[in-house]
Amino acid sequence: MSVGAATGRLGLALVLLSAGCASLPDTITGGLNYEGRFTLAVDGLDRHENVSGRFALTVRSSDVTLDLSTPLGTTVARVQSGPGGARVTVPTAGGLRTERGPDPETLSLRVLGWTLPVSGIGDWIEGRPASGRPYELDPASGGATELRQDGWTIRFEPRGADGRLRRLDMSRPRQGEAPAVSLRVVLDAGAGS
Repeated sequence: MSVGAATGRLGLALVLLSAGCASLPDTITGGLNYEGRFTLAVDGLDRHENVSGRFALTVRSSDVTLDLSTPLGTTVARVQSGPGGARVTVPTAGGLRTERGPDPETLSLRVLGWTLPVSGIGDWIEGRPASGRPYELDPASGGATELRQDGWTIRFEPRGADGRLRRLDMSRPRQGEAPAVSLRVVLDAGAGS
């Protein structure tokens, strides 16, 4: 996909979302649930996009559901991943569009125009590497820790008094047609229940 096509998809998605043409079903319940705010910056060869809003993440065994929504609560996308593959659902002018694929990263790039770290985020949000895949773990400045896995660099800020992470900064450099992505998530208090 060209960078121009990805920019067009992002712009179209934002226009449709602001119009509120379609909505996805409520977030999946059960398992571990995390909620908070996100800021996403996408840098391609000829574009720079910033998106922010709310996220909801549900992790049930090996199934992961990530919902991204605008600050007003309209869902931008739902990305689901599990042993049977991945699915991305986005609102369109005609309703909902769902695409399936073998993994959520490739699928999010194709549908949204950028890669989301769905395969690792369920572990990373708990401050650990995803099991069964290579990683590097290094101390960073100010008591933070840096993890490199799956092409992403994840910076864990020091844990709060309750032992839980409150913020993760994730970045991935440009790779082939995939633009560079910086994603920050700030967890609501009590997330992970």
